[in-house]
Amino acid sequence: MPTDAQLLIGKVLQIKDKIIAKRHCIPSDLKDEWRTLDEQTACFESTALYGSAVKGEQLNKRIAFSGSVKELSQLVSKLNTLNQKMSLRDSTSLPH
Repeated sequence: MPTDAQLLIGKVLQIKDKIIAKRHCIPSDLKDEWRTLDEQTACFESTALYGSAVKGEQLNKRIAFSGSVKELSQLVSKLNTLNQKMSLRDSTSLPH
């Protein structure tokens, strides 16, 4: 059974993927917020393994995040808020 931290990391990656998919329409006033959150969550990237893999050797994913479950929960909340702000702006810019 996954731990609370594992579930929160999964949520971080899921929300981050949603934001990355629409990164081309991040409003300029939200770009700094996105850059900050992207940096804070960079340690969870699944592609980080590719740069350190060695053929024939077992590879264990290490996460450099040293924060608490509460801090992970706050990251999830911040990412959700950013995603909602982007979605609201996107929906208001669509022609009706």
